[in-house]
Amino acid sequence: MRKLTEQELDQIKRAIAAKELTSAEILLEIYDHYISHLESFEESEFDPQLAELEGQWTSAHCKKLQYDLEKSISSSLRSTQWQVVKTYFTWPRFIFTITMVAFLSLLVNLLAFKTQIVLLFGLPLAYLAGFALLVNLQNRERMGPIKNILGKHVKKITSIFNAKLTLSIVFPLHFYNLFLNLPRLFGWTDMIPESTLNLLSVGFCFLMVLHSLSIYEAWKIKSKTALV
Repeated sequence: MRKLTEQELDQIKRAIAAKELTSAEILLEIYDHYISHLESFEESEFDPQLAELEGQWTSAHCKKLQYDLEKSISSSLRSTQWQVVKTYFTWPRFIFTITMVAFLSLLVNLLAFKTQIVLLFGLPLAYLAGFALLVNLQNRERMGPIKNILGKHVKKITSIFNAKLTLSIVFPLHFYNLFLNLPRLFGWTDMIPESTLNLLSVGFCFLMVLHSLSIYEAWKIKSKTALV
């Protein structure tokens, strides 16, 4: 097994860049496969072997791999998070769930509606924003070596796992906007009884806390096997 020359490595990177992929996971897999394959051949066989690899790893095939990976990661994250959520309704975590609901129910009866918004929604949203920042900072560090290898040739490189995870983390922002802006838009604020508002506050906050805890646990589980 020989070491490829800089010219050969550059040729490999240009060939991979021509496939117009963005997934760090797929790009790294293809690059590693090309390198390991071509290192086992003599320099005189480099061009024919590279052409053979290009015939196997066509642009259409690689884009299909990227698309399938996006679907697989999204499905896997949702499945893992749902499995975590279900544990909060089984013993002994069910005690924590009941305690949280009771605490929120007591809290909304003691606080004004605007204070409820700040505490019941502001704190979970601040946690999710901080979590999303942490995840992206860690991803930036992990992406560094990959961009050092391929960044000169591939303009945009992103981690599918990180993108799907970030999307899942910030998902409750849609509920927050719905809860705050929809009643104002239709002038329902003064029409909704206070008891209903309290019930909605408890429900939305419970879902946000449950989401925050479960997506964090799902991240810990899935990040152990994530390529990037």
